[in-house]
Amino acid sequence: MRFLFLVLLVGLSIPIWGQTTVISEWGVNPGTKITLETPQQRTQPIVVGDLLFTADISGNVTAYHRIFGYVLWKTKVEGGVDGAFSYGRSKLFVGDLKGNLYALNSRDGSESWRFKIQSEWLAPPAIYRDKVVAMSSNDEVYALSETKGSEIWHYSHRGDEKMTIRGTAGPTIYGDQVFIGFSDGNLAALRLKDGNENWVKRLKSRERFYDVDTTPVVDDGGVVAASFDGKAYSLDLFSGSIQWTFPAGAYSSPLIIENRVYLAGLDGYVYALDRQTSAVVWKSERFEGVALAPTQVGNTLVITTSSDPVLILDIKTGKTLMKENLGAGTLTPATGAPDGWFYCFSNYNNLTAFRIFDFLEKKGPETVSSPTAVIRDLGNSKYDKNHS
Repeated sequence: MRFLFLVLLVGLSIPIWGQTTVISEWGVNPGTKITLETPQQRTQPIVVGDLLFTADISGNVTAYHRIFGYVLWKTKVEGGVDGAFSYGRSKLFVGDLKGNLYALNSRDGSESWRFKIQSEWLAPPAIYRDKVVAMSSNDEVYALSETKGSEIWHYSHRGDEKMTIRGTAGPTIYGDQVFIGFSDGNLAALRLKDGNENWVKRLKSRERFYDVDTTPVVDDGGVVAASFDGKAYSLDLFSGSIQWTFPAGAYSSPLIIENRVYLAGLDGYVYALDRQTSAVVWKSERFEGVALAPTQVGNTLVITTSSDPVLILDIKTGKTLMKENLGAGTLTPATGAPDGWFYCFSNYNNLTAFRIFDFLEKKGPETVSSPTAVIRDLGNSKYDKNHS
C-alpha cells in the first residue's frame, strides 16, 4: 500500500493505515506576483543530498533544506532564469535571459565567475571535470573553464530553421563527446576537447516545428533523443546512424533505466520501450496537455504536465497509481530523491514537495539530517524559519 504525502516544502506527518493519504503542510512562492502574463516555469529544481536548489523567472536562486524546508540562503541574478540551471563540483551554474552565465558557490550563493553573451540561456549546462558546456538560445555552444569561466572553445551552428519552439536542448557529455540537439532538427556529436564535429545527423521530417529541444540521453547502446516533429530516435554513438525510430516525439527528454526507454510522448501517452528495438513494453492511459520528462522515484515514474495533473505511474506496468494537482501546470520535470521525495515547480512559481512512502515496506519515518547540521556544514549559523 503506497502513501503519497504532499507537503508544500515539507511536513513530517504520520500516515493513516489503509488508504492513500495526501497531507498539505505549508507553501513557498519564491517568484513574482502572478498575473495572466506570468511566464511558464521551465527551471527544474536540483537535489544534492539534503539540499534543494531552485531558480525562477524573477532571477531568484534559493537553497532550502529539502526535508524541513528551511531557507539556507537566497540570492538574485541580473535576469530571469528560464531553464538554464545545473550543479557540479560544488557550484550552481545559472544562465539568465540577459546573457549572463554564473557560477555560484553552493555553500552560500556567492558569485565565483560570470560569462556574458548577447543571447539568452535556456538550457542547463553540462559539467565534466574542468569544463562547463552550455548552449545559448541561438544555437551557439560554449565550453568554459569550470574554475575561471574563461572560454575554451566555441561551436556555432547555423541552421535553416523557420518556425521553432521556445526552448533549447541541453548538452550531454559522454566519454570524450558532447551530444546536443538544435532548433533546425539536427543532432550533433562534438569533440569535448576542442568542439570539432564528429558527426551531425538531420532528424527533421516536416517543414516546421522540428526542433530537437530534448537533452539527449546517452548510454553504451547509443544516443536517444526526441524531436518536436513527432518521432524519437536512437542513434549510434560514433557514426550518428539511426538505429531505430519511434512514432512519438516529445517536448522533454526520455529516461533510460537498464533496458527500458521511458518517453512522455506528444501524443498524450507515456511509453516504456525496449532499449534495443523500441518495441512497446507498456503504454499509459492518455493524459491532457504536454508531459515532461519522466522521473524515477522508487518503483514509480512521476510525470508532470502542462495541464496540471502530476501522474504517478507504476514503473513496471504503466498503471496510474495516483494523480495530484499543483494548482497550475508546469513545463518543468519533477526532481526526485533516493528516499522517495520529489519536488515540482509550478507555473505559479509554487514549489511543492511530495513523498511516496511504501508503508508495508518501511515501518517508520527515516532518519534525516537536521537543519542545524546542514547549516553548520554550510558555515552559516542562522536559518530562515519564515521560508522567505
